[in-house]
Amino acid sequence: MITIITDKINTLNQISYNNFLQNIEMHQLSCFCGLSGCLIKHGYYTRSIKTSHGIIQLSILRVKCKHCGKTHAIFPALIVPYSRVLLNTHLSIITAYISKSSFEPIMMANEYIDESNIKYIIRQFLRHWKECIASFRFSVFDSPDILSKQCLNTFKRQFMQIKCTANILFC
Repeated sequence: MITIITDKINTLNQISYNNFLQNIEMHQLSCFCGLSGCLIKHGYYTRSIKTSHGIIQLSILRVKCKHCGKTHAIFPALIVPYSRVLLNTHLSIITAYISKSSFEPIMMANEYIDESNIKYIIRQFLRHWKECIASFRFSVFDSPDILSKQCLNTFKRQFMQIKCTANILFC
């Protein structure tokens, strides 16, 4: 995966994702093998994401390295790999949990987030991320961009990315 930090996406949908892709300098992206300028478009796959505007289907771009043959998905930082919930929602749930606040405003803002989603996100945070970010003195109260950069640089994974598939940060 290649995660790109951008502030150009306000509302995630296929049009904003396509605009995000058009603004990427593909020749500057590098592969895990260390080479840049060797990634070519390889295809797309469909991914559903729960947003406050409903469940949206995105066609996520995959690129392939001409040198080593590995493929990578291109994500804006607001998407958590292997999750149907956006990073901002993950952070809202975790900060509500830490501050012992109600989850009701989160569920009201996004009707597709329910108690089972919240329990799952909290369980995954406690199991995989709480000690990691505490040991490096990262904070879930930081901006999503700062937390993403810290986690991608330190752990090679997006914050709340559970699977240990390596992830490259591109700013």
